Amino acid sequence: MRVKSIGRRLGERGFPYATKVAGLNCARITRTELYDRAARNGSLIDYGEFESVTVPEPDAFVDELPEMNRWIGTHTISKPFVGVLSDVRLVGSPPLAFSGSKYVADASVSRNVQTLNVINSARETPKRILSGNGRGERLEEAVLLHHSWVDGYFHWVAETLTRLEGVERYAAETGRRPTLIVGPELTSFQRESLALLGYEREDLRNWQTAHCTVDRLVVPSMRREIDPPNPSPFSHRWLRTRLRETALREADTSRFSERVYISRGDAASRRVVNEPEVEARLESYGFDSYRLAEMSVQETIALFAQADCLVAPHGAGLTDLIYTDDAAVLEFMPRDRVNGVYFMLSKQVGDWYGYLACDRPGVDLVVDVDDLESMLEAALDRERPGRIA
Repeated sequence: MRVKSIGRRLGERGFPYATKVAGLNCARITRTELYDRAARNGSLIDYGEFESVTVPEPDAFVDELPEMNRWIGTHTISKPFVGVLSDVRLVGSPPLAFSGSKYVADASVSRNVQTLNVINSARETPKRILSGNGRGERLEEAVLLHHSWVDGYFHWVAETLTRLEGVERYAAETGRRPTLIVGPELTSFQRESLALLGYEREDLRNWQTAHCTVDRLVVPSMRREIDPPNPSPFSHRWLRTRLRETALREADTSRFSERVYISRGDAASRRVVNEPEVEARLESYGFDSYRLAEMSVQETIALFAQADCLVAPHGAGLTDLIYTDDAAVLEFMPRDRVNGVYFMLSKQVGDWYGYLACDRPGVDLVVDVDDLESMLEAALDRERPGRIA
């Protein structure tokens, strides 16, 4: 059984159950306690403001998916901050951060990730100890960026790179640049995105052990008021500012169409079963097809940044919607696995958004091309929002 499937099966028991099985104390340092501790030890750096976000209804759809409605409305988002905890133990593979007998919730992204860290550690940590890689290290100052979902592009961008805003605020205030604790082996998109943000090999420490003590652990806050499994829709703005204009300037955008179809033909799931038919219909409207795995990070940023209309199945490739500007987004949504995170992202950058509910034979999708054409007409027109009859 895959580890992620085990995590889902834990259901409501989740992290407390997993830590009990592993023999750990599951008491945690909450965001409020982290803030108070950092204020008391003089390391607290507040930045930004409390904000509210109003999410309107999707601009167009054929068949309503009621599960999307939970994203609609006005939400309050907390003010971000970064602080330091002293003498923190990192335990596991991937690790949790412990201060005394409590684990530091904001250092490990979310409850789902914390649960999976425990499950993965129960399997992986003994191997590292037996192989000699479990010896304790000590770092002077570091930030924890490694977790169980970090190799997924969405989780890397939304839950890892966005945290570097707090790290850079900390570096600007203190004149110190903490070590970034990353996974044992970085993917190509992880290496490239860190390089685009100015981080070099000497700034990183690959997690190869099962235990480490950090004299000063730098902890950027995680804001999850809208939907606990997903980060604040405002978290991406710093990344957009840092990377968008550079990508447009340095990438060759002349070879990109403004009408973009993102294919998942090389993925393990949510492939479009009738993709040749879909691509033929899209081509008649001037769309070109792209596979993001064949492109560099800078190229994908530029592709999204210059796009006027994007069509794609639900998937991590849509993460780069954060770089779009007044685009139309048409997402193929599995009818029985609704997730509105990209609807949320698209609305935070002012995009038009529509979804097309799709049947799911097995792990893939079937797109009704006639419904697709109706959606395209609405998306390209931008003057006929609302339900499509």
